[in-house]
Amino acid sequence: MIRYGFACKTIGVSGANLTAITLARATPENMLGVCRHNLRALETMLRYCAGAHIPLMRISSDIIPLASHPQNSFDWRQQLQAELASAQATLAQTGIRVSMHPGQYTVLNSPRQDVVERAVDDLTFHADFLDALGAKGSARIILHLGGGYGDRASALARLQDNLLALPPQVRNRISLENDERVFTIEDALNICGKCGLPAIFDVFHHSLNAPAHGTQAYWLDRAVESWSPQHGRPKLHYSQQLADGKPGMHSRFIGMKDFVEFHGSLEGRDLDVMLEVKDKNLSAVKCINLTTPKLTRHELTREWARYKYLVLERDQAAYNAFRAMLKADAPDAREFYSLMEQTLEKEIYGPQARNAAEHVWGYVDKFATAAEKKRALAAMTELHNGPAALPRVKRVLLSLAERHAVEYLLQSLYFYL
Repeated sequence: MIRYGFACKTIGVSGANLTAITLARATPENMLGVCRHNLRALETMLRYCAGAHIPLMRISSDIIPLASHPQNSFDWRQQLQAELASAQATLAQTGIRVSMHPGQYTVLNSPRQDVVERAVDDLTFHADFLDALGAKGSARIILHLGGGYGDRASALARLQDNLLALPPQVRNRISLENDERVFTIEDALNICGKCGLPAIFDVFHHSLNAPAHGTQAYWLDRAVESWSPQHGRPKLHYSQQLADGKPGMHSRFIGMKDFVEFHGSLEGRDLDVMLEVKDKNLSAVKCINLTTPKLTRHELTREWARYKYLVLERDQAAYNAFRAMLKADAPDAREFYSLMEQTLEKEIYGPQARNAAEHVWGYVDKFATAAEKKRALAAMTELHNGPAALPRVKRVLLSLAERHAVEYLLQSLYFYL
């Protein structure tokens, strides 16, 4: 069985946005407020994943802002005991598999000792946070091998030494991932074998930086073999190239055609796949729906409800086609997502945008003040000449939907894409 998840943020999930803070504002009071908000958001994300049948997600390293910064003295474990206990209970209840992925500045094989020390501090925070959530050993900290620094052999030797010097509580959480420029999956597996760690096989990175020998299937299976039961199900990362972007940049969404081929190549394996893509949970739901046998009409209709106004503001004919498609007893997910990809690539058309906005307005007009009604109707009238006023229209509509908790609209992607 292949399971799919997403990384760090959600789109169109009310109450799941994280809050950041600068060092200058990181007073104990401010940190407490921000961290409480973020832990509530994490619980919202976990419950969302459970409801959407998404079995795995990555927690942002910014969940506790500035946690390993040397100038930040906020004792998050002590100050957030109640909030962490609540998050722990939610994680246990939902059963979502979580992971974390420190950023590019957490480099364990740097030749500079101060950089290594900061990396150790950051990895320690990540391990402590997962422990505070009561997360099982399957909750991994994903780490790239680091830089080559002009001498790959020495860089790898430093990485091995520094990994082995980590406290076991930290080291035992780590999985190493191949990158797109310096270190291949072969390099990751060599270090993992010496340190008793599992390797994350990044399919996209491998396509840009593969070992000199062996097929993709060969290296995938070698990576799978590096996982033991205490590490959880073997994991890999999947992403696609952003059109017209620099090599290695992740796409806005997971394209159906290439994804279906990739999924088919995994046949017979039990894996967890982290999707690294800009539209986050949306592509996760898409990939799950595309690979669920006998997907029900109810599931696709629920997806349609989220996308329908995005479709309507682009193409009335496509809108009608979706409605006809979903009248079938067993609508086809591939047909659904193929048409969705085609439609969302189209430019927004002014009169159609006005039509969609007026549909949305019908859910909130009764809540609007006279001033809001005047402003919204004037902006919608402008849409007849083109979509320039659309951001203003959507701000007014979203504000009303949020203020009056119109859940149907808050779950719509009309405001977020």
